[in-house]
Amino acid sequence: MSNLLELTKNIEQWAIDRKLHTADPIKQYDKLIEEFGELMKGINKNDMPMIKDSIGDMYVVMTIMSMQTDNSMVKLLEDGGVETVRTKHNTFDYIFYLSDLGDFLSDRISFIIPQIYGLNLEMAKTCAEYEISFVDCVELAYNEIKDRKGEMRDGKFVKSEDLH
Repeated sequence: MSNLLELTKNIEQWAIDRKLHTADPIKQYDKLIEEFGELMKGINKNDMPMIKDSIGDMYVVMTIMSMQTDNSMVKLLEDGGVETVRTKHNTFDYIFYLSDLGDFLSDRISFIIPQIYGLNLEMAKTCAEYEISFVDCVELAYNEIKDRKGEMRDGKFVKSEDLH
């Protein structure tokens, strides 16, 4: 098992290798909303593999978005990271943080650490609620993308198998 700091550094390097770290964070936000929809679908269906996949994917997206806005997830983790919690997630808190994040990005405000931290906290709550490991979710997502090839199109990374 990897640790979260190591996985985050790997995700950041993956993003740099694909030139995602300088792309438009609004495009990453679109992807974050998509992954959040998958998470809610997994929660509604009590689908553990979908919940784990979505949480890991959301973390990857937020790590890249943080790079695009000069907010390092590595720094956030070194400063305290996500605490272990034993409370249930709150869908309204997810939506609040996502909405706030969208407002900040559309206004070109680049300090997004409180929103990213809040979303990470809600994901940690979801993991605690379903008794799954947050780090395992991130590791699952990283292992899924680490060898992925593709190209940038209109500010978004498109997997090679989706290129037409």
